Amino acid sequence: MNVSLLHLQTLQLILLAFFTVATTLLAMVTLTNMVRLRNVQQVWRSGKLFGYPLFATIFLSFSLVMTAVVWFQSIDQHLTAMLCYIWIGVNWFVASHLMTKRYITDNGIVKNINDPSQTVAWHQIRDYAEHKLEQGSHFTFFYTPQNSGYELNASPIRLELSVPDEEVEEFKRILSRKLGRRFSPAVVYTDAIEQVKKK
Repeated sequence: MNVSLLHLQTLQLILLAFFTVATTLLAMVTLTNMVRLRNVQQVWRSGKLFGYPLFATIFLSFSLVMTAVVWFQSIDQHLTAMLCYIWIGVNWFVASHLMTKRYITDNGIVKNINDPSQTVAWHQIRDYAEHKLEQGSHFTFFYTPQNSGYELNASPIRLELSVPDEEVEEFKRILSRKLGRRFSPAVVYTDAIEQVKKK
């Protein structure tokens, strides 16, 4: 029984060390990629919890509460582990927060900050539609893969992008400047969609 408990504690320490190192590296890589972004025109938060990442925020908050409990209860043997959980939570929060942000650059729309190759360049976009929401607008972009150019047989890919109220006008100015007169956006109104559904 004692041997099994010792093995369990050792496994727990190994897992804790692994996630501590892994989340630290993830946060460092994400921060580095954010700093390396060039000619950023616009940025906004898009997390599910008031613009912040949901699970990372919950985990960090829970870790802080449990660490406070351990501290006030003077359970010193668990304090180091709880500090590690806080560090994991901070790194996870930072990385998730930066990854859920939307970055609009001079080159295009960044889909994944940790994979610059997924940036949708302005010249790839074939068309787009704007769907008015109660708060902000939802844009649907149709674009072609990097090496397909404007081939007729190239299947377009969809990119969904929700833009908050305070960022819509600036985003439209960027679209007007970058996409010019190549095409006019199709604006889809929610009320019109509801009316169609009722008929």
